[in-house]
Amino acid sequence: MSSDSEKRLPSNFPLVSIVVINYNGKQHLKVCLDSLLRTDYPNFEIILVDNASTDGSVEWVTKNYPPQIRIVRNKVNLGSSGGYNAGIRYARGKYVAILNNDVEVDKNWLKPLVDILERDSKIGAADSKYLNFYERNKFDLSVAAGRFLDYFGNVYTRGHGENDEGTYNNLCRVFVALTIFKRDVIFKAGLFDEDFFYGYEDVDLSWRINLMGYKIYYIPNSIVYHKSGATVKFNKITRPEFYIRDKKNRLVTLIKNYSLETLVFIIPIVLFEYLGLLVYLILKGKKVHALCVIKAIIQVFKSFKEIWKKHLFVNQIRKLSDSEIRKLMVPYAGYLKDFLKI
Repeated sequence: MSSDSEKRLPSNFPLVSIVVINYNGKQHLKVCLDSLLRTDYPNFEIILVDNASTDGSVEWVTKNYPPQIRIVRNKVNLGSSGGYNAGIRYARGKYVAILNNDVEVDKNWLKPLVDILERDSKIGAADSKYLNFYERNKFDLSVAAGRFLDYFGNVYTRGHGENDEGTYNNLCRVFVALTIFKRDVIFKAGLFDEDFFYGYEDVDLSWRINLMGYKIYYIPNSIVYHKSGATVKFNKITRPEFYIRDKKNRLVTLIKNYSLETLVFIIPIVLFEYLGLLVYLILKGKKVHALCVIKAIIQVFKSFKEIWKKHLFVNQIRKLSDSEIRKLMVPYAGYLKDFLKI
């Protein structure tokens, strides 16, 4: 961990601030923090951002871990995006690594990430290989071997749920990152959007990073083990609430980051896709989730003025056109592909 001697470290070991987000996740913290403390890298700090937990998480960490683990206590639950930002603002490192509390890192996870960021000034962020915490020969369901976005805002995750047989062992450029960022790039991009609370916040930020001309890479020899879905379940974010946020934040991400000319074409198609999903949910008797889709669309219309202000900010920082951005995407990865048996 970092110390008073960090200034004497070689320049190729810049300080990394590791931000861990926690909300009522005391049961996950020992595995997570113990693995971070074993990290084979000479210059890092750990920042635990607690989103107003009521399970004694902060007290437990204070009692069981050294004061070098710095704690940021939010007075209310700011969600993932607000929690990330609190940690980023508190961080001192050149780089900021962001982790949920439900992970265990391999001891060699950090150096390959720093190496790629140090190699090229135009690489703004990187993602690790995420494997399943319980079945370590399998990829995680939500992050896995690098993530891409399709033209319509659907996330495509390479290798999710597959066995790790070496297929994705090559370093490659991807579209979405959450594991590590250059701290100055995050600030240039405007930080995480705190209105998202949870869901798509990493996609939205990554899109802006790509728009500014920075590259994002997947690093296969940096390994993180993830308890897929554990945080969402334990945080008591109900599935309907998460469903609303997922559908709303996808639309907001598109409106913020595409040009007006592209939106005129894209948004009608996405709304048609939502209509197809709505019909499907009704036919399947999932009326609660069908109502969630309607609520998500209504919420976007109600907050459109504020969303458009963010769109104007993105236009100010963008350096790449939509056509250049689409070269980094996949054409389509949504659920209509399954419905239509394409």
